[in-house]
Amino acid sequence: MSKLSKTWLTDPHIDAEYKSYILLAYLQRTSRLFEQKNLYPALSDLIEHYSTLYHLRHSSEWMKDLFPKQITGINMQTAEILYNKLVDDNALLEEIWKTIEFSIPVIEEKIQMGREIYDEVEQQIRVSSVGIIPLKFHEGYMLINRKSETFVFKYEQTLFTVSSVSMRSIRTEYISTYPQSLQNTYSHIKYDLVKNNPDLPNPAVFSFDSAIELPFRACYFPIAKRMLMQYLQLRTKNQGTDEASC
Repeated sequence: MSKLSKTWLTDPHIDAEYKSYILLAYLQRTSRLFEQKNLYPALSDLIEHYSTLYHLRHSSEWMKDLFPKQITGINMQTAEILYNKLVDDNALLEEIWKTIEFSIPVIEEKIQMGREIYDEVEQQIRVSSVGIIPLKFHEGYMLINRKSETFVFKYEQTLFTVSSVSMRSIRTEYISTYPQSLQNTYSHIKYDLVKNNPDLPNPAVFSFDSAIELPFRACYFPIAKRMLMQYLQLRTKNQGTDEASC
C-alpha cells in the first residue's frame, strides 16, 4: 500500500483542497484493503494519523513549530538559537486548520469501519489452551492453524514503561511449521516443542483456529496476538485477585 506520509499535512503544497484529494485517495486505498480483510498496518496507520491531527487541532503553537525556519544567530546570554520564519504563519495555518477540520471526521469514519471488520474477524477466531495452563504463562507458544499447516511462534509477554505507566506487550519469534495430519495434533506438537526446547520444559501453549480464510500477516496473526494479550492480561488480573483473597 502507498502510505500517507507522516508529514503529509505540511508537505508542499499547503492547500486545503489539494490535501483533501490526497487524503481521500489514501482512504479509498485503505477501504479496498479493509474489504479484503487486510487490516494491518492500515488500521494502525489510520489511528496514528488521527491522533496526530487531534493533538494538532488543540495546539496551534505546535503547528507553528512545523514550519521551516532559518537560523539567524545565537543569543549567548540565554543560550537560545534565533530563527527567522520562512513562511507566513497565518495564511498556512488557515489552510492547515481547514485540512484538519475536514480530515478528522473522515479518518474517524474509516477507523470505525476497520474496527467493525476487526470485531467480525475476532468472532471467527477461536483460541484454546493446549493442555493445562501452568502458573507461569507469560512465556510459551502460539499454534496458529491456517489451511493445511500449523505455524508455531514462541511468545513472551514483556513489560515496558511509557510516561511512568507500566504497559505490557507480546514479543513473538517464529519457530517452525507443521503440516496438518492425523499425527500432528496440537498435543503432539506441544510434546515435540517441549522435547526439542528444554529451556521451556512446561510451557503455556495456545491454539488458534479461524472459521474463515484470512490474510495471515495483515490480519490473522496480529489479531491472534492481541487476543492472546487480552487473555493473558485477564488471567494475570484473576491470578492477582486469587492471591489477594488467600
